[in-house]
Amino acid sequence: MKNKERIALLLILIALMTVFTFTDLAISTALYTKNLFARIMEVVGELPFTFFAVFAWVLLFRSRSKKSKAASILTGALFGVLSALFAAMGGFMTYNYLHEQNAGVPPWIAAVIALALLGAAIYAARRVPGEKSRRAAKFAWTAIVYFIAVIVVMNVTKGVWSRLRMREMTDPLVQFTRWYVITPHSGFDNAYASFPSGHAMNAAGSILLCLLPTFLPGFAGKERILKGIVLLWVLAVCVSRVMMGAHFASDVTMGVLLSLLLFEAIRGIVYRKGGKLEEAA
Repeated sequence: MKNKERIALLLILIALMTVFTFTDLAISTALYTKNLFARIMEVVGELPFTFFAVFAWVLLFRSRSKKSKAASILTGALFGVLSALFAAMGGFMTYNYLHEQNAGVPPWIAAVIALALLGAAIYAARRVPGEKSRRAAKFAWTAIVYFIAVIVVMNVTKGVWSRLRMREMTDPLVQFTRWYVITPHSGFDNAYASFPSGHAMNAAGSILLCLLPTFLPGFAGKERILKGIVLLWVLAVCVSRVMMGAHFASDVTMGVLLSLLLFEAIRGIVYRKGGKLEEAA
């Protein structure tokens, strides 16, 4: 994104947070339906970000230094194991959502999804030209640090805020709290994990798609299309979370805001060269 686009997006998100401060409950009351669209997005909404994390480890595996045989074997084993572990995490996460929805899917579906993620990541990594390996490595480290940062910030904030989810309320008019109200709660309880939205933070992670043209020739010249895809995906996931009663509008908006701020900070560090920031997204 260009600086003007970043500033415009930031202002829009801040404006939305202001509006949702006063309209959260009314919006959730109107949209809370748990329809098929919302259920599907709950299952697949976080998969793109998880795929990018798997893809990043595979890229590091392929671009590792081979000057030392011992170091190459060691780093290769490490990156290979981490690729498999992150793929397994994606498979288990997807299965868990299906299980919670009583979809009746067998446990082995988690392994199928994990293998699909890993296979797709390997296929994509093989499309990277050798001369673009340094660019690919920058993308990989950005994706990995960003992914971990989102998990940490998300869970810490959820634990501190302890906002009750809409679908857990028996009397919303009494139990509802505005997003800025911190509710003391002993220990982590998923029922009190409404703020911010983890799905929204992970969905915003699809912005990594906009970095692909820097090292994958097939995406060159398609920057506007990629931005459009990211925008539609984030909107779909955010709306679906409100429909599921899992989050309020302010939860998903703050999730997107926090995630994009983390992305910009991490990208700014990784892509800085000679004191200047390379225009990579």
